[in-house]
Amino acid sequence: MNTGIVIKNMNGYFYVQAEDGQVHECKVRGRLKQGRYSLLVGDRVTFDPAGTIEKILPRHNELKRPHVANLDQVILVVAAHEPDINELLLNKLIVMIEHADIPLVLCINKCDLQDDSTATLAAVYRQIGYTVILTSTRTGEGLSTLTEQLHHKVSAFAGPSGVGKSSLLNAIEPSFAFQTGSVSDKIKRGRHTTRHASLYSLDGDSFIMDTPGFSAIDFSDISEERLPSLYPEFLAAEGDCKFSPCYHEHEPVCGVKEALATGQISAGRYESYLVIREEIRSQRKW
Repeated sequence: MNTGIVIKNMNGYFYVQAEDGQVHECKVRGRLKQGRYSLLVGDRVTFDPAGTIEKILPRHNELKRPHVANLDQVILVVAAHEPDINELLLNKLIVMIEHADIPLVLCINKCDLQDDSTATLAAVYRQIGYTVILTSTRTGEGLSTLTEQLHHKVSAFAGPSGVGKSSLLNAIEPSFAFQTGSVSDKIKRGRHTTRHASLYSLDGDSFIMDTPGFSAIDFSDISEERLPSLYPEFLAAEGDCKFSPCYHEHEPVCGVKEALATGQISAGRYESYLVIREEIRSQRKW
């Protein structure tokens, strides 16, 4: 029996890269189909010489959107400009990744277009504790640092369309030859060039995943009680909250609001928390 990792799912076939680097076109065993099963890109599986997947090995994590499994980290890519950073969208994506309990690296691409606002934003997320890497495929800045971050890991590249995810991957490994797109002058957003999540082998034990751009975000599986824990900078301040749980909004004695007032918590991050909390409350009403 062989063991491998699912690198692509297309037209009912699962493409599995074995430990020797060979890729096998596989189908799922009938008995697996008879039960409720979910087989995702990133899953580790066993399969027989005929290309039949016999067993899905246990996962250590799962990201809902894009729906992939067993990630060591997510490289969340935004652009310094073209398109401009949407901070609310950025924070929504971070909340989703935090909820999946997957380590996060923030990559600010197109840093050749950066201005003072880019440095300010990078400082906010570094202060929280995130790794922030500034890159440019035009100048080559930061590419070696990003490449080092990928070694010995399964990494997903995610983020809005048009920020240069595919261009970054091509710069890291030109043989991947990902299709790239431009940013629409009319709507200032990127066009989708990645249609399916796929896993690519960078070396023997390093894989990278290119994913479709996010088009919708669903917080239906996140509770109001869970949300504050997805903001790491809130945790240090919650010890000064009078009430437990504290939702950090209308409570009279709140360590998070005190930290906000003294500049220890970013106003933009706190505002995104309120927006997401309201979305969660609205979803519960339905």
